Amino acid sequence: MKKHLLGIFLLAIIMIALPLHLRFAQGNPTLPGIEPYYHARMAEKILQGIPATDDAIAGGRPYTLEPYHLILSGGYTILGPLAFNLLPALFALASFVFFWLLLRKLKIPEDTQAWILLAYALSPPLIAAGAIGTPYSFGLALELLGAWLLLSRNWWLGAIAFFTAALSGLTYTLSAIVFLIFLYLIQNKAKRIIITIVPLIALAIAGHYPPKIETIQGLQYFSDLGGLYGFSIFAALLAIVGAVLVWQHKKTYYGAYAMMIIFLIISFFKPGMLVFANILISGLAGVALAKLSERKWNLGFLREAALLVLFCGLLFSSISQSASLSSMQPTPAFFKALEFPPGTILSHENYGFWIESAGHTAILDPIDKYADDRAYDTANIFSLAEIDKTTVLLEKYNITHIIITPAMIHGLTWDREGEGLHFLVENSETFKKLETGTSIGVWRT
Repeated sequence: MKKHLLGIFLLAIIMIALPLHLRFAQGNPTLPGIEPYYHARMAEKILQGIPATDDAIAGGRPYTLEPYHLILSGGYTILGPLAFNLLPALFALASFVFFWLLLRKLKIPEDTQAWILLAYALSPPLIAAGAIGTPYSFGLALELLGAWLLLSRNWWLGAIAFFTAALSGLTYTLSAIVFLIFLYLIQNKAKRIIITIVPLIALAIAGHYPPKIETIQGLQYFSDLGGLYGFSIFAALLAIVGAVLVWQHKKTYYGAYAMMIIFLIISFFKPGMLVFANILISGLAGVALAKLSERKWNLGFLREAALLVLFCGLLFSSISQSASLSSMQPTPAFFKALEFPPGTILSHENYGFWIESAGHTAILDPIDKYADDRAYDTANIFSLAEIDKTTVLLEKYNITHIIITPAMIHGLTWDREGEGLHFLVENSETFKKLETGTSIGVWRT
């Protein structure tokens, strides 16, 4: 069994490292995704002192410290920019270890542990959390560590771990509360769990969280259908089978059913919750695989064949997710187009964090909190094809440059070429196009 666990651990290392390996092999050393650039920039800024205001967005914005930035900042002092790629992967791997420790603490049979950990090692949400530099892998590792410690003598350390994770945002607080409710239902540790959960509820009521970053839209339940943190369809089907199998112990495991329903409902509104719900999905999928491996078959090779097919299904889903993560935007070409003296740039909000990380000031970014009318004004700038009105609005926000990408022209901002602001920059002498050597258009106002 120890050899099996070691093999699964090595598999987890390979799967977590695979997206970054593929990305570097393609000659793209940039961080995948949008949100990681905000966290990386703030981690660097903290080295100069904790700021009260984030001034990379035009007009500034109040900054709320979060634990993940402190950890990234410490990693940056040791590893440099490599920390922004390496630490999320290490936290994802740590979550694997803490999950194993938790399964042991819950006295799950060793054979079942191995199957559960195999399903977890091949789960797309784990791979995505390790590849994308958001606080998800950090929060996941803390909550699994907290659950394990909460069932031990040093339970107060577990309470600290849960509270630290919850400081990262409402999603983390909700997931921590659900985890604690689950532990309350299956373990006789009521006092310590109540002591842990009360501060989390108070934190949720107070609502003093870092700014919410919305970069994921649409249904995200399945990675095979494009969900960034979605489950493998194979894992979801196995989880359904596992739920049916443990139904006979419903008096013991009804908490798991309640947790699954709560997780899935919340994840409809907060897709990041899928990273935490993946613990339950992997657990139920592992139960199904364990029962299948123990079952007696008239023809033994059919059992091996069935397990091989299921393993390949899980593996192909994880590899497909790795390939998708490795090809995520941005590319070096975007940052090459930003190689001009610092200015105030107007572009689509999806590019705001990238613009800010390159040393410029952005008008829009995915943290949609503005004290002025810029959301309304920038919508007018993008849609207007009248030079006088557009010039007034550009001067209002001291905009020095405009960036337009092919994606903006083909659906992200406009339906086709030559609409609104794109028509003006291409046809007015007011704007001077800069040579970037890329497909990204940059105009100086």
